[in-house]
Amino acid sequence: MFKKILFPVDLSPEMTNIVPIVNEVADKFDSEIHCVYSLNVTAYYTHIGMVPAYVRDFESGARERVEATLDKFKNDNFQGKNIKTEILMGRPGDQIVEYATSRQMDLIIMGHSSTGIERAIIGSVAGHVVKFSPVPVLVISPEILNS
Repeated sequence: MFKKILFPVDLSPEMTNIVPIVNEVADKFDSEIHCVYSLNVTAYYTHIGMVPAYVRDFESGARERVEATLDKFKNDNFQGKNIKTEILMGRPGDQIVEYATSRQMDLIIMGHSSTGIERAIIGSVAGHVVKFSPVPVLVISPEILNS
């Protein structure tokens, strides 16, 4: 049923609280896990007048750091699992939906963390994904699982 699971992460420490659920679903359905991180540096810095070349250099450095952190996250949490990792470039919500669509994912399991004012100002990636996803989305509050 859920042969391909998309697990978008922000690599915050709370994301590890969702890993047991991803692993349990993957084990139950013998699923391939796609763990992705969306890097959106350009949108944050070009609109304030930063020179595009500097933004690209910063983005390159950020990408290297994300690759190392994502690799460690995978090794620490998904030993022996059929897992693929990828860094997506652009607006997280849009990139997650595009990835799910283009790679024919069967399920998205993701956390959410923004609340109150933060959500009102920056919006909710999880909310965007739920609204536009072509597949079922399981949204989990990482804080709830920590208790």
